[in-house]
Amino acid sequence: MTHEEAFLLEILEAPADDLPRRVYADWLMDRPDNVAAARGELIHIQCDLARLAAGEARPAHLVQRERELLGAHGREWGSAFHRLGCRCWEYRRGFVEGVGMPASALIGQAAALFRAAPVDEIKLYEAGGLLPDIAACTHLSRVRVLDLEKNDLGDADLDALSNSPHLARLRGLLLWSNRVGDSGLRSLLGGLPALERLDLSGNIIGDGGAESLSFSPALSRFRLVDLSSNQIGDQGALALAASAYAGSLGWIDLARNPIGTAGQAALRDKLAGRVHVTG
Repeated sequence: MTHEEAFLLEILEAPADDLPRRVYADWLMDRPDNVAAARGELIHIQCDLARLAAGEARPAHLVQRERELLGAHGREWGSAFHRLGCRCWEYRRGFVEGVGMPASALIGQAAALFRAAPVDEIKLYEAGGLLPDIAACTHLSRVRVLDLEKNDLGDADLDALSNSPHLARLRGLLLWSNRVGDSGLRSLLGGLPALERLDLSGNIIGDGGAESLSFSPALSRFRLVDLSSNQIGDQGALALAASAYAGSLGWIDLARNPIGTAGQAALRDKLAGRVHVTG
């Protein structure tokens, strides 16, 4: 194992810890290679920026230097991800942590992808018909956010995803603009134990799905649920307003559903500023 491989292994084993990243950055900056030194500088800059509190001003000189480094070297540093089939990628704290790629590329290249970087967010394209294979991917155990928007996915696809033993760490699932109905939502509520953010906007969920959500303990752990642009009416809205689990819900979007005045009033009375029902 080379020094660089050993550094990367430590980073992969402790992805939340800045220290292994900064040690690697120092090693890169000590090498007689301008491109390597620039990568080390990027790691330090992005780690510094990531430590800022939410809403805190980002130092302009760091933001500018980050932009310069990525502009000069980003294509070269990202060439390995391009070869793995990634269409886009995002650096966080000096390493690629988010990628967008066809589902077939993930299935074929998952082992190499997760050896290359501490990837924890994936956006998949052209995933229709491939959900059983995706759900069987053991490397998804490292993923915190999975984006499956606009993949023409239905309830059967959600059954496969929800039953995956490899998604226990998944915290965010984005499924907007698919064709998920009540059964698919019920499947999600029965699995994915760490899920905190669920985007099902632009699907075909109706009152039955909303009622299932109202009866589910999962509702109490959600920080954000987006059910805008579905088919939920007063029956589903009243069930959510009466839910014993809604008190701990962070925020829910029910805009662009056929909810009448009674349902809207009940939701606002129960959730106040934690619900969006108009528009």
